[in-house]
Amino acid sequence: MATTNLSIGHKGRVLKRPGAYNILAFAYIIMCPVRCFGLIINTPGLILYLIANFITPWRPDLEYIRLSALNRQIQAVIDGHFNELSFWVVADITNHSYKERTNYHYFDLVEKGNNNDLVAKIAGKAWVAGSQRIKEFERITGQAFTNNIHVLVKVKENYHVVYGLSLDVIDIDTNFTIGMLAQQREATLAELVAKNPDVIKKVGGRYVTRNSQLPLPLVIQRIAVVASKTSAGNEDFRHTLLNNPYGYRFEIDDYFTVVQNEANAALFVETLIQVFRSGIQYDVVVIIRGGGAQTDFLIFDNYKIGLAVARFPIPVITGIGHLRNETIADLMAHTQTKTPTKAAEFIIAHNKKFEDEISGFEKTIIIKSQQLFAAHYRELTDLKTFIINQSRTLINEQKDMLVNNNQVIINKTKTLLSHKRNDLMFTTAVFLSKPKVITGNKLNDLSNILQNIVAFKNNYLKNQKGYLGHFTSVFNLMSPKNILKRGFAIVKYQDKITVDPGVFQPGTEMEVILSDKSIKSVVKSNQQHDGKEFNI
Repeated sequence: MATTNLSIGHKGRVLKRPGAYNILAFAYIIMCPVRCFGLIINTPGLILYLIANFITPWRPDLEYIRLSALNRQIQAVIDGHFNELSFWVVADITNHSYKERTNYHYFDLVEKGNNNDLVAKIAGKAWVAGSQRIKEFERITGQAFTNNIHVLVKVKENYHVVYGLSLDVIDIDTNFTIGMLAQQREATLAELVAKNPDVIKKVGGRYVTRNSQLPLPLVIQRIAVVASKTSAGNEDFRHTLLNNPYGYRFEIDDYFTVVQNEANAALFVETLIQVFRSGIQYDVVVIIRGGGAQTDFLIFDNYKIGLAVARFPIPVITGIGHLRNETIADLMAHTQTKTPTKAAEFIIAHNKKFEDEISGFEKTIIIKSQQLFAAHYRELTDLKTFIINQSRTLINEQKDMLVNNNQVIINKTKTLLSHKRNDLMFTTAVFLSKPKVITGNKLNDLSNILQNIVAFKNNYLKNQKGYLGHFTSVFNLMSPKNILKRGFAIVKYQDKITVDPGVFQPGTEMEVILSDKSIKSVVKSNQQHDGKEFNI
C-alpha cells in the first residue's frame, strides 16, 4: 500500500500514515451504495471505520490528525461526489420538531420493512424553500407535516463537520400523500359495499345506507352527541343550538369518547352502542369533532366505524370539522355537515322548515277561508238582491190582489148587508105581527130549563152526600185512635216517632204509646222476625 507524508502539523512531528488517496478511495467505495441503492448511509459507522482502520492509535512517538480535519476531508469527498445531485425519496417522518421562530423543521426519515422493522434511517431538515414547500403541502392536503406520515420528498445531501450527515428537504409531493390516503379510503369503501350489501349500496356516485334511509322526525328535540370531552366543537354546537333565534328548546345528552387516532375506533363504536342501549328515544345522534390535520380524521375512515354508522337505527348527523374531504363516516351517515356549528344550524333549519310549513298551512287556510267567505258573500249578495227584487214583485202583485179583493169584499159586503137588512126587516115584521105567540113559546122554554136545573141539583147533592159518608168511614177506620185500639202501638225515640228498628240497640230508652197508656222502657235485645205473628 502506498503511503503519503502528511504535514498536518502537531508540534512539528510528521505522521506516516496510509495515504490520503487511500482514505478518499475508501470513502468513495462507501458512498457507492448511496448512489446505487438510495441513501442508506450510516454516518457514525463510517467515521468509526475510518478512525479504526486509517488512524493509528496515538502513541507519544507518533503524530495524529485532528477530527475536524478528517471530517472536512469526508465532507469534501461527499460534497464532491454528490455535488448538486438530488433524489426523490419515499419515507416516514419520525422525531419531528418545528422551530416557529426560525421556520425550521427537524426530523428523521425512516424506512420500515414488511414486519415494521427499521430498514434505514437518516436525519432530515427543512428550511427556507423546504419549509415553504411544507407549508404549501399542509395547505393543499390539510395534512400536518408531523410524525407517522408517509411522504415522497425531494432531498439533497448535507454533510456538516459538527452535525454530521443529513438530508435537506427541498420539495414534497402533495399528490403522493393525497393519493395514499385516497387509495386507502376507496379500498375501505369498496370493502364496506362488498361485505354489507343489505346495509350499504352505491347508487350512481353516492352511498345509500340503512341509516340514510331513515326518516328524520318532523321536529328534532332530543339529541345524543358523540364527541370528545374536551372538544371545542361540542361547545360551538351547544352554543349555536341553545342560542337559536327562534327560541327552540332541545334536550342534549353527551356521550364522550376518543375522536382521534384510528387505534381508538373500537372505543368509538362502543360509545355508539351505549347510545343504542340507553333505551332513550333520541331523534338524532350527532357525531362532532373540531378541526385538525388530515391524519386526525383517519379514525372516521375506519371500516368498523363506517359500518356502525351505516346500520345505526337512529339518524346520524355528522359535524366533523374537516372542510376538504368527506370521511367514510360522513358518507355512511344520514346527513353530513362540514362543522359542528353547521350541524347545529342544520337541526335549527330543519325545525324552522317544519314551523314554516305549519305557518304556510295556516296562511293557506286563512286565504282559502277568505276566498270561500268572499265567494259565499257574493252568493249571499246576489241572493239578497234576488230576494229583494222578487219581494218587490210579489208585494206589488199582492198589493194589486188586495186592492181587487178589497173591492170585491166591499161589493160583497154591500150585497150581504142588503140581504140581511131585508131579512131583519122581514123578521121584525113577523115579530111585530105575532108577539104573544113568540112570548109564550119562550116562557115554555124557560120553564123546562128551570125544571131540569132543579132535578140536576137534587141528584148532585145526593151523590155528594154518598161520597162524603164513604170518606168519613175510611177516615174513622184509619184514625190512629182506632188503629191503637186494634192492638197496635206508636214507638218514640228521643221524643220523635220512628219506624227504624236500627236505632233501638240494647240499652236504648224508648216510649211505647198504646190506646190509653204510655210506656217508657229500655231495650234489652233487638231481633229480626218475618212478620208472620201478626193477626190483623
